[in-house]
Amino acid sequence: MTGGTAQPLDQAVGYHDLAAWYDALYDARGKDYDAEAAALLAVAREDGRQPRSLLDVACGTGRHLQRFAAALDEVAGLDRSSDMLAIAGCRLDRGVPLAEGDLRDFDLGRTFDIVTCLFSSIGHVADADELDAAVAAMARHVAPGGTLLVEPWLTPDRVCDGGVRDLVTAQNDDGVVARAASSHREDDVLVLQFAWAVATPGGVATAEETHRMPLFTAERYLAAVEHAGLAGEWRDQVDGLGMGRGLLIGRHSGSARGS
Repeated sequence: MTGGTAQPLDQAVGYHDLAAWYDALYDARGKDYDAEAAALLAVAREDGRQPRSLLDVACGTGRHLQRFAAALDEVAGLDRSSDMLAIAGCRLDRGVPLAEGDLRDFDLGRTFDIVTCLFSSIGHVADADELDAAVAAMARHVAPGGTLLVEPWLTPDRVCDGGVRDLVTAQNDDGVVARAASSHREDDVLVLQFAWAVATPGGVATAEETHRMPLFTAERYLAAVEHAGLAGEWRDQVDGLGMGRGLLIGRHSGSARGS
């Protein structure tokens, strides 16, 4: 934006964190959390499996968790953003455990029938070593007979030549937000640059951020799952998943609880 009066977002009156605008942006995109949760549960229930508990890693504001909670006996979430977790806590029943932690090295001291990591959150690892660490941490939380479901980041073959330019706008009760994005590839990394503008009764605020997200092949994702001790499967497409980036599946070979 031009003009000398715009403030950084952390100085905006009545505005504290981009997490407050997260849901509005993806509602504007038409993200269908009901369809995505149903598609993921269908995969987890294949082969006669009857999951009853689920952990959502990088759960964000809890939109998927809210859907999973309606279908399963027990759900829990983990995210490294306290601001995201605060929003999730307001959305979910008080009995839903929400832990603050990093997907690369968390330890909740228990296992779940399903462990999910959605919305390409796995793409925020820095390199292949961190990918292995994150998948291993999640795999340690998969119960015998359980399933790991990871919505991957883009594979190299799915990156558009020349990158992508994008603009999305949304509003909520506090005001309006616009996010402009541009991407370009540098070898095996996709660089994403974002510029935010927010208008509230307190004024206009702006921010910029850059993410460098490594591009792993499907084979490398599968290797991470298998190194973690799970049987891996890659699906190029799963009906109902809106990101269109496929699905990485890891199955625990042990006997399911109650089988």
